[in-house]
Amino acid sequence: MKLPDQEFWGKSANSSDLDSLHYAQNVFSILEEGSSVQMKAQVPLPTSLPENFPSLLFSTSGTSGSPKQCLHTLAGLEKAFNRLKTFLNVQRPIDTLNCLPIHHVGGWMQVMRAWFSGGSVLFADYKDLAHPGNTDLCAGRYLSLVPTQLYELLKSRDGITNLHRCKGIFVGGAHLSSELAQKARDAKLPIYICYGMTETAGMVTILERKDFTKGVTGVGQPMQGVSIRLDEDNRICLKCPGLGFSAKNSSSANQDWFVTSDVGNEDNGYWEVIHRMDRVINTGGEKVIPDSVEKKILEFPSVKSCLVSSFNDKKWGQRVVAYITPDSVDKKKLQEFLESSLRSYEIPKEIFTAENLEITEGAGWKR
Repeated sequence: MKLPDQEFWGKSANSSDLDSLHYAQNVFSILEEGSSVQMKAQVPLPTSLPENFPSLLFSTSGTSGSPKQCLHTLAGLEKAFNRLKTFLNVQRPIDTLNCLPIHHVGGWMQVMRAWFSGGSVLFADYKDLAHPGNTDLCAGRYLSLVPTQLYELLKSRDGITNLHRCKGIFVGGAHLSSELAQKARDAKLPIYICYGMTETAGMVTILERKDFTKGVTGVGQPMQGVSIRLDEDNRICLKCPGLGFSAKNSSSANQDWFVTSDVGNEDNGYWEVIHRMDRVINTGGEKVIPDSVEKKILEFPSVKSCLVSSFNDKKWGQRVVAYITPDSVDKKKLQEFLESSLRSYEIPKEIFTAENLEITEGAGWKR
């Protein structure tokens, strides 16, 4: 497999995020030497694995906070790319714009899509897309965003203008509130809602832009080659080509069903992710689903993003807390809103504000 050459990287010369560009170049330099790559946050590192095939090792905590490592071969990543290529029904090169962390699968797949298709990739901070002088960054490119990035860009007239120039915008990694979805529809953006994770090397379901425009909710339908079912606990189980596997068992990829921690629902071929099973909070014997509380908090107009978690509590076992952005949110009014729409035990006992919540793997929030 021929690795990217100077001609490929020359097409990335107009990138504004040079750190991510250099990171990507370093990854391929390590692969060219015959080593596998550990995708560390600051710099990629060569690593040796039991089997002698070049691979990429991604760290992920998911939303459970338990560190894991997921191994992807280049051949597996190409299979993940082919899912999207088939969905888009394109034979020509795919040009991408990456605004996600490059050491995460979501960011790295922007590079893979460009490379495997003979296209080009530009690297930028998503905030650059709100500037009037950066219209060429988006022109004719596919862009992936998490909801909080979309939220910020929709506040800017120039941001909306630039997003209009994209060929398509994939939104995933976290719940998209109904209010934000409607703002994107009103702006007539070419939005696709998708669902995926580190283990699947990106999206495995996708909601067509025409369905999104019509008001269809959820994460869409399975992509070609993807099988999805629910187990007895309604957890989403997946089978797909290119499924990653644990570095502890690198002799062969997992051919069985991959059981996620996502509780889901299917209706006439369309899927919805309801909540994470491994995040349930037990407070005084009552079960609180953080995802449901987060969705309600996101309905409050001035909230951009939020994370519901818990602290250990001598009386209740666990007490519900929430972190929200931006720090200008009126916490008293938010508390009143939640008291009118949630059960008493679901209401966060403490609400912390911040200017930003740090994005982690899968576009979750750092705990």
